[in-house]
Amino acid sequence: MAHRNLSILVAAWFIGTAFHISTLAAGEVVYGKAGSRDLKGYLAVPDGTQRAPAIILIHEWWGLNDDIRSKADQFAKEGYVALAVDLYGGRSTTRPSEARRLAGEVRQNMDKAFDNLKAAVAFLKAHPRVDSERLASIGWCFGGGWSYQMAKNNLGVKASVIYYGFFNPRDDLSKMRAEILGHFAEKDRAIRVDNVREFQAKLKTLGGHHEIYIYPNTTHGFASRPGENPNYVEEAAKQAWERTLAFLKKYL
Repeated sequence: MAHRNLSILVAAWFIGTAFHISTLAAGEVVYGKAGSRDLKGYLAVPDGTQRAPAIILIHEWWGLNDDIRSKADQFAKEGYVALAVDLYGGRSTTRPSEARRLAGEVRQNMDKAFDNLKAAVAFLKAHPRVDSERLASIGWCFGGGWSYQMAKNNLGVKASVIYYGFFNPRDDLSKMRAEILGHFAEKDRAIRVDNVREFQAKLKTLGGHHEIYIYPNTTHGFASRPGENPNYVEEAAKQAWERTLAFLKKYL
């Protein structure tokens, strides 16, 4: 994973050095501040010198891990500047009990999480390779809920992709200006299909172009962490990915 260690290249670029890349550049980046603490994420930038649309990736309750970094790389290869944010301050886990605790900490201080995401938006809007009018968010599970919050609260994204993320179909969406794409599992025990259909019906009453898909015979997490997640379903994950790319191409 040598491309993840190009911190010198990335740092030189961010301080204004003229540099033309010929391969995907990726590595750790500071995208803002939380008091005296740096907000560190993972940035992947596509080949070329032209401005490109950008995506904020928001991790699952496991934290910013290699699965999310690899997704950022995939988006960069598709031509997007991809910033994977970190709402856990550098912590990640593979233990459900620890993940539940970390996610709970974020929910107890949502203003801090919103400030983190606003910093990510500001960072990308100022980035020399980003077309500042073409920003999207995407998240999985815990992160899917935060991608929804970015759209609901009009935090500067034109499109929001939600993979089995939490929402409230009764929310006031009058501030929302983003297009919504939602991927949900038919047999998800945490997010009921009836609620997804209620959400889908509400989106149809709003302006814009929104797409909600329910994947048969899948459960929560069907598109995450292939090779280690027993709920991963390759066919559904591939279909969701193709729909995501088509949606972003259309609305960014």
